[in-house]
Amino acid sequence: MSYSSELKQHLQTLGFKKECCMLACSAGYDGEPFEKGCDRCLGCFLRGVFFRYGYLTPPEKDALLTFDFYDDYAFYVQEVLQEAGFDAKVTSRRGKKLIYLKKSESVSDIVSLMGATKYSLKIMEVQVDKQVRGELNRMVNAETANLNRTAGASAKQLAAIAKLREAKKLSTLSEELILAAEMREAHPEANLEELRFYFDPPISKSGLNHRLRKLIELAEECN
Repeated sequence: MSYSSELKQHLQTLGFKKECCMLACSAGYDGEPFEKGCDRCLGCFLRGVFFRYGYLTPPEKDALLTFDFYDDYAFYVQEVLQEAGFDAKVTSRRGKKLIYLKKSESVSDIVSLMGATKYSLKIMEVQVDKQVRGELNRMVNAETANLNRTAGASAKQLAAIAKLREAKKLSTLSEELILAAEMREAHPEANLEELRFYFDPPISKSGLNHRLRKLIELAEECN
């Protein structure tokens, strides 16, 4: 059984508290306008429309609620949805008129209006989970990029220091540059923010960066 069929089966088990709600549901199923007798009528009308014309993707996929029509009833349902605050779009596909809603919040709200609260909560639960996983992935990617940049910069600095030592010029440099070279060699994996605290007293990040860049420039002059 598809997820959409499972939802329809669940909706069929729900009763109606008022006759106007039952009539609204019947109007939606029969493709007719409905009269709002109480606050629940809109949801019952949409329930009837969904029974006959609707399809809902499983929550694990991108949220998508659609209604397929063969006539202009699509525009009436679109108007009802828009008046209720939903951004319902109408398009044509294979001779049919298709209403679709893609935003998870809108899909969840409509499913809730129809009376299927647990399905509505599941849609939002999955959406929140996707957002959390997406944010976590962005954080991991950003951290990986930072580590790669740090590793690349450190490798370039270490190569410059090795070149200066091989050319017997490292020992001729200023005490500040020699100390910066020693600290970089002692802590090759540290970024600038971490490395500056190995100095006693700690130096500024910009000051450390200047020293390391100077080492690279001096190494390039050895060519």
